[in-house]
Amino acid sequence: MYSVLKPALFALDPERAHDLTIHSLRTLGSALGSRPPMAGRSVQIAGLQFANPIGLAAGLDKDGEAVSGFSRLGFGHLEVGTVTPRPQPGNPQPRVFRLTEDRGLINRFGFNNAGVEALVSRLDGHPYTGILGVNIGKNKDTDNASAHEDYVFCLKHAAPVCDYITVNVSSPNTPGLRDLADAERILDVIKPVLDARVNLSNRRGARLPIFVKLAPDFADDDLARVLEALMAVEIDAVILTNTTLARDGLKSPQGVEVGGLSGAPLTKRSTHCLRVADSVIAGRLPIISVGGIMSVSDCQSRLALGASLVQLYTGLIYQGPGLVKAAIRGTV
Repeated sequence: MYSVLKPALFALDPERAHDLTIHSLRTLGSALGSRPPMAGRSVQIAGLQFANPIGLAAGLDKDGEAVSGFSRLGFGHLEVGTVTPRPQPGNPQPRVFRLTEDRGLINRFGFNNAGVEALVSRLDGHPYTGILGVNIGKNKDTDNASAHEDYVFCLKHAAPVCDYITVNVSSPNTPGLRDLADAERILDVIKPVLDARVNLSNRRGARLPIFVKLAPDFADDDLARVLEALMAVEIDAVILTNTTLARDGLKSPQGVEVGGLSGAPLTKRSTHCLRVADSVIAGRLPIISVGGIMSVSDCQSRLALGASLVQLYTGLIYQGPGLVKAAIRGTV
């Protein structure tokens, strides 16, 4: 079916195609309701039981509009967001570009979202039985010295409607955000979040796990230092990686656009980060791998290299929703 629809979707402006996809899945979910995750290789991390290791990456369903629709694809977990304290429109359009020749995307959305309170209202009491994560960020006009306040605000609001929180300090599309992920500064954000978490529970009334999502553009030694800092404060998992600013070997003319690059051009870099992290972490912290996962074999490879879970985004755009169930079956 997707092979028939794909040419029509790819004929549309990429953001319009994205919006149409979310609308369609929202409509599907409203009509048919939520579905439990497809059974697969069960994974337990951070006190959470995942029915299978395949998840939806943040960024596709920013406002949690289509959770029921996405649930029907079989995912073991869904991560919505990135959401910020106040609504913001994001960067001017056009802000997403297909690199068809490279099987990639460049986006510079800039955390466009309706704000955390709108997200919470939408997710409150949601019937999805899989694992639901909320990815949080800071507003564009919040300076870095006050960034921790934005993350704590989102944390406190979103905790009761999700199973875990992901702290996003890795988007390249909010000026200065990645500066917060430097080994010398990342705990300025993470420690206040962990302190605020103490008196919070997740939507199941249990301890709220905190994950941190990192960029792929660290030098190996710098990534190791960041991971050591995060392990020292006992975060619950690390997500590797967000999009890259690198432009190595691109064929598509859209490759000159500013923004974060995802899809097949990110595969090698994200896999390398996983190898580095697995070596540094040595089993002390779960790793969730994302970035350039375009096939079942990519999922299998990431899990074999030490990831506990994997997440999909751009692979869905190029391969279609059937990739989810194929990956679940292929990783049993």
